[in-house]
Amino acid sequence: MSKKRKREVDIELVKVYEELADENEPVRLKAAMTLVSIIFKPGVTSEEQTKSIITRLFRGLCSGRKAARLGFSVALTELLSKLPVSSDAFPTATVPTSSVVDLLEANTMPEGGTSGQEERDHYFGRIFGAEAVLKSGILFKTPQPVQWKRVLDLICAVALKKPWLRQTCGRALYNCILSNDSKLVTETFVIDTISAFDTYRLIRTPEGVAVWIAATRAFPQAQLPKSLWYDEDPLGSKGMNSLAVILVDARTHSDGSDEAFEAQGSAAWSANLHFAWDVVLSDLYQARPTSEQNGHRPVKRVGFETFWLTVVDDGLFADTSSTERKAWGLSLWKKVFETAPQTYLEYTFSHRALNCLVNSLRATDRYLQKLAQRVSQVFPTRLSGSALVSTDYGLVGTCIQSLLESVSFGDFDQITKSKTMLNILEVEQPSVQEAIFLTLEKLLNASLNEDEEKERSTQQKTVIALQGKLLAASLRHLEQQLATDEVKLAQLNVSRMILKAWVQRGYVSSQTPSSNALPQSFFTEQARKLLKDRLASGFEQTLKLGKPGIELLRETLLCVSQLEKDGVSLAVQFEEEIKASVRKGWKKLAKMKVSEGPYINTTRYKQSTGSIQDGLVLLYCLVLFQIYNGEAEAVEILQEVIALDDDLKAKRKRVSTSISDDVSIIQILLGFASRPSKFMRRITIQMFEAFAPQVSREGLQSLCDVLEAKENAQGQQEMFEERDTEMNEDDADSIGSDVDELGSDVEVLDASEDGDDESSTGSESENEQQNDDEAEEEDDELAAFDAALASALGTRQLNENDTDPTSDSDSDMDDDEMMELDSKLVEVFRAREEQQSKNKQRSAKDAKENIINFKNRVLDLIESYLKQQYQNALAIDLILPLLRLVRTTQAKQVATRAGDILRGLASRCKGQLIPELAGVDGLKHATSELVKIHEEAGLQSSNLHSTLASLGSILVVKAMTKSHPGSIRAVIDIYASTRLKQLTKESCFITPGFFTDWNNWCQSMEKKLAQ
Repeated sequence: MSKKRKREVDIELVKVYEELADENEPVRLKAAMTLVSIIFKPGVTSEEQTKSIITRLFRGLCSGRKAARLGFSVALTELLSKLPVSSDAFPTATVPTSSVVDLLEANTMPEGGTSGQEERDHYFGRIFGAEAVLKSGILFKTPQPVQWKRVLDLICAVALKKPWLRQTCGRALYNCILSNDSKLVTETFVIDTISAFDTYRLIRTPEGVAVWIAATRAFPQAQLPKSLWYDEDPLGSKGMNSLAVILVDARTHSDGSDEAFEAQGSAAWSANLHFAWDVVLSDLYQARPTSEQNGHRPVKRVGFETFWLTVVDDGLFADTSSTERKAWGLSLWKKVFETAPQTYLEYTFSHRALNCLVNSLRATDRYLQKLAQRVSQVFPTRLSGSALVSTDYGLVGTCIQSLLESVSFGDFDQITKSKTMLNILEVEQPSVQEAIFLTLEKLLNASLNEDEEKERSTQQKTVIALQGKLLAASLRHLEQQLATDEVKLAQLNVSRMILKAWVQRGYVSSQTPSSNALPQSFFTEQARKLLKDRLASGFEQTLKLGKPGIELLRETLLCVSQLEKDGVSLAVQFEEEIKASVRKGWKKLAKMKVSEGPYINTTRYKQSTGSIQDGLVLLYCLVLFQIYNGEAEAVEILQEVIALDDDLKAKRKRVSTSISDDVSIIQILLGFASRPSKFMRRITIQMFEAFAPQVSREGLQSLCDVLEAKENAQGQQEMFEERDTEMNEDDADSIGSDVDELGSDVEVLDASEDGDDESSTGSESENEQQNDDEAEEEDDELAAFDAALASALGTRQLNENDTDPTSDSDSDMDDDEMMELDSKLVEVFRAREEQQSKNKQRSAKDAKENIINFKNRVLDLIESYLKQQYQNALAIDLILPLLRLVRTTQAKQVATRAGDILRGLASRCKGQLIPELAGVDGLKHATSELVKIHEEAGLQSSNLHSTLASLGSILVVKAMTKSHPGSIRAVIDIYASTRLKQLTKESCFITPGFFTDWNNWCQSMEKKLAQ
């Protein structure tokens, strides 16, 4: 029976040992619990059995199989903790502690002739076993100095012999000292640990620093050896250089008397930071200016700033540091940013650290680059609004200024190919954004101290560009639905601050500086141009907010009027007559109020998003903005707007809300829309949306006239009244084959609602520059032709004074010379003709691009109208012009865009959401439009045109039958007439799908019409 029972126990033990090595942690823990609670029973299990189990566990620690080392160490720790407490003097325990240490030493000793892997496994097993003995507490429940000294000797011997295990050894002792939850570890053990480190020359290593700090934390009054550190503290002010060498793990050997304080040993490099860094940092975070450990005099300790500059900046980030040390430095920077108090983070932006960050971000070394990216990504996470209370704006100011200075105020993100600065600007906290803005303002003021214009211009342009990105980020946050009203108000205030600062700086005269703005004379020409371009771009982004954006635009521009009232001399000066009109425009704008509305209008396409009042506010803002930008023709437009405003006020008194001169408004909007500017595009669309409910059929026709313009020089001349254009339609058509490939490449970006804000700058000034360049280029061509002709004739150019009466130009030439001259003249005039042909082709290409761009802008307005007014009967009038545009345009992108607008209209007109036809006149007009659509469908064109013609026809039929069900007879007659043309006329190109769609609609409406 006893043998059978023993066999069962053995089987159970084998199973437990197998499960202790399982890779699944719950399985290992369950096996350890089984071993400790069921198999091993204190007072029941014999000494022989206990030693056998302990021996097996020690051997298991030396196994590299699966997760054996983890499972066996847990089981060993728990088993040892349950052994009866005893000492060598009172051997009442089943297994004395001395026997446990003997078993540890015997079973973890590598045998002779073992392989390198087996040797490594045994040394790992020795460290894990020693740690289990220390964790179990059997050496401390009844203090046994002799035994723990043996364990300390084992650990220190391994650390000295195997440097790659030194960190593991140090961590085991560090955890033992600080993980003293039951207060078992004694002061004597701590002193013996420090003495052992000193004996084995390990005290001046990263592990020695960590263990020393742990000892002083656990036992501040412990009598530790005095001569191990400068000032008896590794963090003492005198020993900083020694600490730097130790933590950087680079041994040096000096010839002086400081040999006793040199670093001892150099461990193998690891990609992970040494745990001693965490220990030192946590001690520095406590900000103890002095230390009173060891019972000796207080020691002056270094602060975090000194530590960072000495150990990290001059150590890890030194110019001569290896790639591995710099990798440690970047990892440490990230750790500090994640764990340090807010006030310490400013000190980390030191000179060498920043240089390493910039160089690593743009380096080809992927390892350093990845680490640097992680550092840059953690910057925004620690920024807070508390920086506003500091004159230097705290961490926010230090971070922004340091990053810019590290690249000499260049574009940090572009230079480093990262999104570091962009991520900082994208922080959603309004207080942080305000601190960023104030920091950038401080840097803009500091640019005045730059003597060199190039450096001053670079700094100013960089700061203005960053303010533009900050404005864009702030406005995007405003569009978020989840933000509270309080947050949105704060975000709006940041945007207002930026825009007002730009307006004040952009329009102040260089002679009379304002108290709130820098005079223009301190801005370079490039910086001033960028400032105005960013202002237009900022206004464009502001209008995306809807009604709050309109109010922000109005408030910002009124700052210009306030500057004039304050007596500030502006850059733009007017004559008295113009000044009176401008002053009247400012007064009207100041009295206007924008109707209230949300930041994001979720019902944008279900009803009108604006009012006539909003449209007038936008008109005044745009016209006044153009006037102060030096646009002369804007003055005349302002007078028209004032007259229109007065007319509307008069009609309000007569209780009339219609606009009699909507065509004039459309013409004004088209004048603005024709300019290649995203701001113009945005504001004209919003103005049109405000006036859309009042637009008449004639107003819509003025839009459709643009769509019918020819896409060549003749069409451009007719559209823009360019009377000086000498190219006729035949010339343009002859060149058309050379430019037919344009089409889809024109305005593809602008066809999208959301584009890059950077692309919207400088468009208006570029047009003027382009005209000047063309004129200058033409002069150069004439001069080149004159020079070539003079060279062929052998004479000087006309502008070269030739008063020599003895010139050879009158000498006689023989036949050969005449023939040679004739050939030269032929070449000169042939080259001249080829150049003129190229110029003509280029003019035709530019004309085509201009018309296509203008049509795209008109399509913007039509799309906006159909999204709001799709139930308006006038929406039917836009179907035919869009169909004709699809058929006649040479640009594929324009045709696709027009088709998308028609499809969008058809998708919205479903169920009862159909255009309402007013009375018999409305039905007659719809019937006429349906006949014209059928005629258009019969013309030869693309498949897209045929599909859209059928779609438009069905849409008109829906409107007719909804308002007047009896009109189905007229509809059937029109379709029958079209079918007859298809069968009898070769000139009719109706596709079969046209009638397929008609039949499908008839089947869907059969029951409804029958009722």
